[in-house]
Amino acid sequence: MSDTTMPRDALVAALSGAFPDWSIVPAERNIDTPDRPVVIVKQRTIGRLPEAPASHYTVSCVLTLVDDHTDIELAEPALDANVLDLWEHLMSLSSVHPKTATKVSFTETAMAYDIETDLTVQKG
Repeated sequence: MSDTTMPRDALVAALSGAFPDWSIVPAERNIDTPDRPVVIVKQRTIGRLPEAPASHYTVSCVLTLVDDHTDIELAEPALDANVLDLWEHLMSLSSVHPKTATKVSFTETAMAYDIETDLTVQKG
């Protein structure tokens, strides 16, 4: 992550570039019924990086991937494919470290995954 870019902004830019047909929401908020896959970026904690406490820190985030299908028969396979695509992309980013992906209910009609991830940030 660049020392001139906020961690959330860098993550949003990386996701927007990789998934141009998805909606990337840079701040935690409620959304209307989605018409395409949505990723909501939720920054949670900032902490020391034990391996390099003088030069780096960790920002933990939860990325909520919301499927746009309201029919469960369509939502399940689409969400399964999209979460794997998102996970693989996160794994390809050098300063992003996904930990777990947990299926959750986003609304009564929308399924989602919460992906817990850490970002390694160099002190600026």
